[in-house]
Amino acid sequence: MSVQRRTFLQQSTFGMTALSLFPFTSLSDSESAKPLLQYDDLLTRLIALNDKGIALMLSRQLSEDKGEWAGGSMNQYEIPNAHSTASMIMRAAIALSNKDSDYYNNKYLREALERATACMLRIQYEDGSIDLYSTNFHSTPDTAFIVNDFVPVYKMLKMASLSSLNRSIENIYTFLIRAGKCLSVGGIHTANHRWVVSSALACLYSIDKKQKYVDRIEEWLSEGIDQDEDGQYAERSVGVYSPICNHMFTTIGRHLNRPALFDVARKNLDMSMYYIQPGGEVLTEASDRQDKAFEAYVFRYYLQYRYFAIKDNNPQYAAVCQLIENQNLQSVLSLVPDLIADDIYRQKVVEPQPISQDYFKHFKVSGLLRIRRQEKDISVIGKNPTFLVYMNGASVLQSMRLSAAFYGGLGQFVPENMKIEGNRIVLSRSVTHGYFQPIPKEYRTGVDGWHEYPRSKREMSEKQTMNYEVVIEENNGVLTIEMSISGTDNVPVSCELNFRAGGLLSGVEVDEMAEDSYFLTSEEARYTVGHDEIVFGPGKVEHRWAQMRGMLPKQNGKSVYLTGYTPFLHKFTIGG
Repeated sequence: MSVQRRTFLQQSTFGMTALSLFPFTSLSDSESAKPLLQYDDLLTRLIALNDKGIALMLSRQLSEDKGEWAGGSMNQYEIPNAHSTASMIMRAAIALSNKDSDYYNNKYLREALERATACMLRIQYEDGSIDLYSTNFHSTPDTAFIVNDFVPVYKMLKMASLSSLNRSIENIYTFLIRAGKCLSVGGIHTANHRWVVSSALACLYSIDKKQKYVDRIEEWLSEGIDQDEDGQYAERSVGVYSPICNHMFTTIGRHLNRPALFDVARKNLDMSMYYIQPGGEVLTEASDRQDKAFEAYVFRYYLQYRYFAIKDNNPQYAAVCQLIENQNLQSVLSLVPDLIADDIYRQKVVEPQPISQDYFKHFKVSGLLRIRRQEKDISVIGKNPTFLVYMNGASVLQSMRLSAAFYGGLGQFVPENMKIEGNRIVLSRSVTHGYFQPIPKEYRTGVDGWHEYPRSKREMSEKQTMNYEVVIEENNGVLTIEMSISGTDNVPVSCELNFRAGGLLSGVEVDEMAEDSYFLTSEEARYTVGHDEIVFGPGKVEHRWAQMRGMLPKQNGKSVYLTGYTPFLHKFTIGG
């Protein structure tokens, strides 16, 4: 499947529906040096940003002639849905309940909020659940995402002490109590859903002390927490689900007084510091979920980094918050209810200390090596067809992949082993395949047909073996790479260096057979974005079959190929 490099936004993520109005924008180094915002200034800035989106938000609200969706909200595809409506409720509530807002207690916005909350009650099923229109129906986990948002919204509105908001407050409370029915008994799809549901139940328990909520949380927690010794969760979704899990474990810990769950979140936050790339991106190539190889940013971690920066007086956590605020403050807009509803956020945040930009960190369980040398950022990934990512500021080699035309997909190099010797990383794999003999007599059933006789029962003959080894040596951000493939001779080989779209390539030859495809025939080539560049070479082109049979499809962006035949050996450098 072709990799789509774009910013990842997902409606089912807590509070993330509001973010679609605010694309991520990088700032200059001078702008990124602004100090960390303390509570009052942070809230004032966020409320002002929220005000700017109110008009667009209201334009998506459906009129009274739309049946059960009257008062609800559409997404960008003009589809009314629960999550867009929930996002509208959150944003209207922020404006109406805060005196710094131009819409504070505004009559027109109050009426819009009442209509939206009434819509949420109409579209809620008898069992308390709602739909995620794009994929999940009568969905307990997607109801849980909304409950995690709505409880802080409910508390924020109550704290405003405005009788004019009482009808909306009552509607939200009714929705929450109804949701408790499905949350107490409903099922889930994915690993993180267990914690999303448990966190929603903990939120409900904070406003409605029913023991059944706690009992259900205990059922989910008794399965054990899917976190390895590196601090990574099972889904390895750094762009989406890791920050969600951190949010949920912190919430359960707060509402049920379970400090051990704070340590779960801290462990992942410590690990995630090493996943931060230039510009505030986080490495997603190793994900096992839908954010794999998408552009994702550290802003999803903001609330927990701020929580523990305060709770632990952690200056590096504070520095991540500072980075997020300076790079994209509007990305944390949806967190205003959480910031208001929990007193801890009113406390002063410790003075930030710079985040390390010089490290060589191996996560053994995850099979990931992260190297940072100032603006040069390197990832070596095991058990993944993309085994190398290299960034020099805004210039990005987003994937290096290697393949041989060996029995279809068996030729794609996916490192099975990673060995680290000082600054030398060795990736390797060996694969053997051949041809199948007739099925032995004892396994014959008398039924004609190829599929009646599994290959596992057939003897393999004429076996062929392919041995792959890629040695990467790092020296102050410059890589020397030696690729070796041997075992079966005369097999075509292709290595793809895929660069993110938007830059300029020089020192390469156009591949006439495919768009955005090039061959590295020169001693040195360059990929340049603004003032940042990646220099690589020398090349090797022994044939012009870039996209070979069995090789994963070309990725989006500009791909440069090195080609040859086995026994294949080539050494080149990548630097900036």
